[in-house]
Amino acid sequence: MSVLTSYASAAARDSAAPAASNTGLCIFRSDTNAIEVSDGTNYQTYNSDGVYLDYSSGNTHSGNFDGNDYAVGTVGALNSVSAFSASLWFRYQGTIGSTHIPISGGSGTTNKWYLWLKNATTFQYGNVSSFPEWTASSMSDSLWYHVALVHDGTSVTLYLNGSSLGTNTGVTSANQTWIGTNFNIGRYGVGASYYWNGWIDEVSVFNRALTSSEVTNIYSNKLYLNPTALWRLNNDTTDELGTYDLTNNTITFDGTNKAY
Repeated sequence: MSVLTSYASAAARDSAAPAASNTGLCIFRSDTNAIEVSDGTNYQTYNSDGVYLDYSSGNTHSGNFDGNDYAVGTVGALNSVSAFSASLWFRYQGTIGSTHIPISGGSGTTNKWYLWLKNATTFQYGNVSSFPEWTASSMSDSLWYHVALVHDGTSVTLYLNGSSLGTNTGVTSANQTWIGTNFNIGRYGVGASYYWNGWIDEVSVFNRALTSSEVTNIYSNKLYLNPTALWRLNNDTTDELGTYDLTNNTITFDGTNKAY
């Protein structure tokens, strides 16, 4: 039987909390409204005002993009947000470069953002006038990768396969980049260029900055805490949550080659 205990502050919790060796022990932090559950070694934090959605199964297809395909729509909940995050799985095909932007948002050159796989070791995030880059270990076109982009309003962190590649500060504010709320999977929407060549799977967006543990939960456990929208690309471009379906422009779907 798990025990639920409430503490008035972080200091009170830290001084009174039992060791994490008691697997299943639950502690409610009234200062942050978070629930911490012991796994026998550490405490895993869960937001008490949200529910993790389990998508560890039921992934039947991925989207197959041939360098001309894309999905596009409007995600109203992300209009002029103070922070946002995006997550997806990808496997590229062909020569990396001008054909490898898996997601982008915004409606014009003065309010835009994109994530670009520039080459086998470099990601670039572009948003109006800021173009930070991250270096990763060399990637292979035979493997699937998970990437998460987290913009907290003033800085951007990029995660690859659950691990941070670093944080860039001084980027354009998130609320400017999402004006217009257009969202594209498989291309750079502004100017309709930089189409993706390869596969994309399990795309999600959030109207807030994800924590590192939330990114880990997506990558390792396929658990999503309160996503704004989730497109599983299971034979269509509908939003799993039922609000922000996208228009499919010639994407085909692959029932064999998928993220998991």
